[in-house]
Amino acid sequence: MVKTKRQDIINLIAGVAVIILLNYVASFVFYRFDLTSEKRYTLSEPTKNILQNLDDVVFIKVYLEGDFPAGFKRLHDETKEMLDEFRAYSNGNLEYEFINPAEDADKKTKEEIYKQLYKKGLRPTDLEVKEENGISNKVIWPGAIITYKGKERAVNLLKSRIQASPEEILNSSIESLEFELAYAIKALQSDKKPSVAFIQGHGELDELHTAALNQNLKEFYDTKYITIDGKLSTLTERLIVDSTQKYAVFPKFDAIIIAKPQEKISNKDKFIIDQYIMHGGKVLWLIDPVYTSMDSLRSANYTMAIIQDLNIEDQLFDYGARVNPNLVQDLQCAPIPVVTGYIGNQPKYNLMPWIFFPMLMPSGSHPIVNNINYVKGEFTSTVDTIAKKGIKKSVLLHTSQYTKLVNAPTRISLALLRIEPNPKQFNKGKQPVAVLLEGQFNSSFTNRIPPQLENSKEINFKDKSTPTKMIVVADGDIAKNDVNRNNQIYNVGFDKYTKQQYGNDEFLLNSINYLVDDSGIMNVRSRKLKLRLLNKAKVKEERLKWQLINTIIPVILVILFGIIFNIIRKRKYAS
Repeated sequence: MVKTKRQDIINLIAGVAVIILLNYVASFVFYRFDLTSEKRYTLSEPTKNILQNLDDVVFIKVYLEGDFPAGFKRLHDETKEMLDEFRAYSNGNLEYEFINPAEDADKKTKEEIYKQLYKKGLRPTDLEVKEENGISNKVIWPGAIITYKGKERAVNLLKSRIQASPEEILNSSIESLEFELAYAIKALQSDKKPSVAFIQGHGELDELHTAALNQNLKEFYDTKYITIDGKLSTLTERLIVDSTQKYAVFPKFDAIIIAKPQEKISNKDKFIIDQYIMHGGKVLWLIDPVYTSMDSLRSANYTMAIIQDLNIEDQLFDYGARVNPNLVQDLQCAPIPVVTGYIGNQPKYNLMPWIFFPMLMPSGSHPIVNNINYVKGEFTSTVDTIAKKGIKKSVLLHTSQYTKLVNAPTRISLALLRIEPNPKQFNKGKQPVAVLLEGQFNSSFTNRIPPQLENSKEINFKDKSTPTKMIVVADGDIAKNDVNRNNQIYNVGFDKYTKQQYGNDEFLLNSINYLVDDSGIMNVRSRKLKLRLLNKAKVKEERLKWQLINTIIPVILVILFGIIFNIIRKRKYAS
């Protein structure tokens, strides 16, 4: 008996020692297990790198606390779980707090808090909540304020998508959680912002009509408006690197935006843009190959759509894209206000679908377009990709399957609004209107410039680029913001007639982010979580059956376990 007792004590001590040893070894090994099929709780390597490189505390205030419907509770829970993952990799440098901004606040204080949140960049959502006394409206702020080293950034966690169900909107919001939070922290970490230039001098959109895009970019980038004017030093820097007086060439800007040029781009400027690309520069081309105007259409009820010679068609072709001189007509389109009668002397306006303003759809789950809203186009053309060795091509935006193409020149009349479209004519299927090109591009000026220029040490001509990227969009107006008579600037993609915010702003910002980003964090946007919805009809039909199973079977199992346990116990001690 004493021997057995001694052996038990030894086993106990050995067991405790093994547990202590395992815990000590485990303290040097960090690993987290994710048993979900889509690895929804596994952070990407770029996100881990961002968190592990924190040298100060990131504090996150999440305004998702309160009595919410089930969907928002799920968003709350998923956000908390994501932040727990973030904290696990942050070496103790991340803390968060969930806040109810309306809690214990009188009406005046609540309004003041709401104003502050809106000023910081958060956007509210109105909810209809069923209560005992009926239905009430509740304002919630599904977002977060992130603070790091005295700098602050707002993150809106709820995504909006046209024609998406509440479940799909919620799921896309959860899919975007890691990217939205990680990218905001990355932006706060950066001491120096990358640079982006708006090219001017060829009839591009001016500062007033790109003010909203410029403001959106300023949160992440140093922006500037520049005119090339035939000067090499506008887009690239040249430094002497050795005694042979040879120049090394570097892009002056991380990316440039060419937004809706309406005049010919000179061969000198084309060459400068080409060499900027060859030395690693990135370009967002927003091109209208066909010129037409809503202003002239409203004043005369008809106008002409004519081909624009911008002198860049051959250059884009050499890089791998062809912008076609046509216009898209799409049954899936945005409306415009039209005079449909008069009340006294006052015109009466109605909104009517305008087939020349297509609602462009994201193509696939590329990081640039994953989970974004439809993009509003205005007199949009199509883009074809050209087979070029070493160039990867990805379609980013396309029309709906109910598309018709009209070649320029053509006459456009508002009378089309009063004619019921024939669906049989809209049979061209989905047409690409925005493409991403990645790889090593061949110069558009190879064998086209004099030898003295090609061999010049100062120019340092390059006929093949370093790996780089560009995006070609056959619609310059997607970057244009509206301005009212009081010079109030609307957000890019905001329709002042329907009060609908389209995805233009997010598409353009994501495009620049993807072009400039070298960390790989943009790829996080392409993650997909499977939407698992209950079959409501089946739930209603089988509700009683599953209620009985879930209440009776556990009781029966407990009783059986008790009976079996007693039988075994009696047999054991009876012997």
